[in-house]
Amino acid sequence: MFKYIIILAAGAWFLYSLFYKTHWIAVLLFTCVIADINFDLPGSPLNFRSLVAFLLFVKVITDQTKVPGPSFISTPYAKYAFIFVAYALGITYLNDLLNAGIVKEYLFALLCAYLGYYYYMKEGSYKVFRLSIIIAGFSCLGDLAWTYVQGGGLWIQRIYFSFTPAFAIFNHNFFGYICSLAFVFLLADYLTDNANNKSNLLLMPCMFMGVLLSTSRSSLLILIIISVVLIAKGMASKKNGKKAYKLVMVTISCLVLTLFLFQMLTSVFHVSSEFLEQITARLIDEPVAVINRAMGNSFKAESLDSMDWRAEASQIAYDTYVGKLEASEQMFGIGHEGFLARNYGYEGVYDAHNGVLLMLIEFGVVGSAIYLFMLLGFFTKFWSLKLFSPLLVCMIFIIMYITSHNREIISFFVFLIGGTMAAQLKYYYLDETEVATDELPEIPNEFQQT
Repeated sequence: MFKYIIILAAGAWFLYSLFYKTHWIAVLLFTCVIADINFDLPGSPLNFRSLVAFLLFVKVITDQTKVPGPSFISTPYAKYAFIFVAYALGITYLNDLLNAGIVKEYLFALLCAYLGYYYYMKEGSYKVFRLSIIIAGFSCLGDLAWTYVQGGGLWIQRIYFSFTPAFAIFNHNFFGYICSLAFVFLLADYLTDNANNKSNLLLMPCMFMGVLLSTSRSSLLILIIISVVLIAKGMASKKNGKKAYKLVMVTISCLVLTLFLFQMLTSVFHVSSEFLEQITARLIDEPVAVINRAMGNSFKAESLDSMDWRAEASQIAYDTYVGKLEASEQMFGIGHEGFLARNYGYEGVYDAHNGVLLMLIEFGVVGSAIYLFMLLGFFTKFWSLKLFSPLLVCMIFIIMYITSHNREIISFFVFLIGGTMAAQLKYYYLDETEVATDELPEIPNEFQQT
């Protein structure tokens, strides 16, 4: 009974928001995109996330309210994105891998980019994106805690599966990835000139807990690297010096949180000691063994199991690109998901675990260059304008992350970030134009034409 009450209340909220508060629907969609929340709707050709996106898009394009700035299509990012999508679909078709599902994926990715652009321009900031990534982070933290309470392991049981059909099996690393991104976004956002972001100091330890619970070592390592750089940058700045010192206190609180986390899991949630040993092995034993091996010191060979096969998966991807692909395939690629379709992966079932190599294999030098130029366009623009953006920090995080993972760089989430970043650049130019206009001296009446 309680389940049906929740579903009815959610449906009523959705209909009200769709007609009167569309930015709430945008938050819902962006959260679903970031946290990868989705499920099939019985009797509907569209799943939940696609239906929400379609309804929001229809509402947006029929809205009579004028949004400031140029259209999304006119931005350089949109042009690169459309070219890359057309290329990806074309090369996938030429390799006989194209199907309706892949087409829908790329169309949905473009829709995410458009809506990210639209809502930044409409709101004049990334506040819709910010709220979405916070909710997504808490969703992942809740799913991790829920799984551990249920006695689960590294394959996560999501809370919303209690109300909807189960949609997919999720690996623990994904949840650490999202919580880490939320953490660095909040950290970078705190170091901006925004006066309404003091709550970030309270939110960051929660996201850090999510990273720890996920046991994602790559996410934790990149989080630490980016955090050190941002805090050092803040401490060197006169404007953000005080904020940076507060962040040091947050860092200390995160470390204290780490010390008490395992004890809390044992005493409050009654998580089995076997699982806690598994967490310790992943976060401590394996990285230490890798470091010792690299330095020529003695190490426990059994601690290298997970990291070794990832390194082997990347080596297989490299050998595939160099030794198994023809010259034309190296240049143009073998199509989306071609790596797995040809059983090139580790034991024939695992992906490359190296997003750079995977992109080269599936989209070739040409497709990879298109995508690279698109990213370089962002970096050069933000750098030349000296514009510090949490969105750019997220993009840097993802680029670092794919060196040990797969297709995250072309995910819906990245298209959403890309569209939002394109809007931030356009809005910056819009503000500069308005400021320049305001600073023009008024023409005295006697000099004006009558």
